[in-house]
Amino acid sequence: MADLFTSIVYKLLGLGFFNFLTFILAMTLIYALLRQRKIFGESALINGLISFSIAFFIFAYPIISGISISIPIATFFSQAFVFILIFFIGILIASFFYPDLPKALQDFFTTRNTMFAMIGLSIALFVTSGLVGIILSGLGGGSSSKPSAPTEVILLVAGLIIAVVILLIAGSVGRGGR
Repeated sequence: MADLFTSIVYKLLGLGFFNFLTFILAMTLIYALLRQRKIFGESALINGLISFSIAFFIFAYPIISGISISIPIATFFSQAFVFILIFFIGILIASFFYPDLPKALQDFFTTRNTMFAMIGLSIALFVTSGLVGIILSGLGGGSSSKPSAPTEVILLVAGLIIAVVILLIAGSVGRGGR
């Protein structure tokens, strides 16, 4: 017999609770980005409506495409949590040996190599969690009856991701490569 938490998780999965959490997560992240960047001004109502609309499209994506995004997102955050836990244990152990650990960490995290390592770790988490499969689902072939994203959209998203990475690297080099 499964424990109580296993049956609760299966019941919540059957009710679509994790898809709703994906909706809430998407809406919160998009709203925070819109508020921070002030693309549409300072209006909380406009930013809220836009983030709600985009999050609702994300909420509908698993139904339209037939691909669940809640499982790869749960895998991504679980793997990220393990890396963060390992990092915190490393900091705890290092605090015994370094008398001024905050300064050592500040020096370490402002280097270009650390930024490249974090980008590499993020890409590795993205690939191993299965989130890359959601983007590449349209490249699988035309024999499926399920609708999928056109190749142009996938290439556009991949190009935007590559452009953001190049801008991060260029920004780091422009500041002297710290």
